[in-house]
Amino acid sequence: SDEIDLLVSIEKDKIDGEAMPTAILCTTLRLVEMIGKTYGGFLNNAEAEVFDEISRSLLSLKPQSKSSPLPKFVAAEVTKAAQSISSAASTSAGRLPLLRRSGATAGQLAIKSLAPRMEDPKRYAMSKDKGKSQRQAILDRNRREYKREHKAATRELRLDAAFIENERRKSKEKRDSKAREQRHKNFAWLEQEQATMNQQVRMGGGLLKGGGIGAAKAKARSGKIGIKKGGKLRN
Repeated sequence: SDEIDLLVSIEKDKIDGEAMPTAILCTTLRLVEMIGKTYGGFLNNAEAEVFDEISRSLLSLKPQSKSSPLPKFVAAEVTKAAQSISSAASTSAGRLPLLRRSGATAGQLAIKSLAPRMEDPKRYAMSKDKGKSQRQAILDRNRREYKREHKAATRELRLDAAFIENERRKSKEKRDSKAREQRHKNFAWLEQEQATMNQQVRMGGGLLKGGGIGAAKAKARSGKIGIKKGGKLRN
């Protein structure tokens, strides 16, 4: 058939039609032609790489083949698409391969400076100094400069004091925590010793009588542990 106005339709009776593959092919070729006209010269000299696969696909169609010739209107669409892609690819100038974007400039790569821009206070004149004599303007400028420096010094001293106080509290807390841990260990040892002594008293059998300090007093009275009633060591 030499029909040129083939349209792609999603209706069921037309999808299964014999003309649907030809319509899809013609629509694709028209889309390729439109892409070449639209993006030619707007890809930062990367048209040759972008359209390379499309060019190979168009050449594989072989519209001039004698063994399997295409219909005239299809061959015409192939020719239009090929001409559009060829024209778009020829607009790119010489460049490095696979370079799709231009390199950043020196200004874009430079690190932005955060240093404040200093003004000469002697040459800077505020609006409030207008109409004043030179001597009065100098006095007011010096007074403002003194206030700024005084505020800055006060702020720095306040920050230093806060830092020193925080460090002092951390150091004190560290020392106190060590002492507290040692006390807890001593208390735990004393409780364990008292518990052992009470357990021996409960077991009976002549191990201990009484408990706690009472056992020590009993032994002191009996003279079995080397201590007299007066609390002095016996030779």
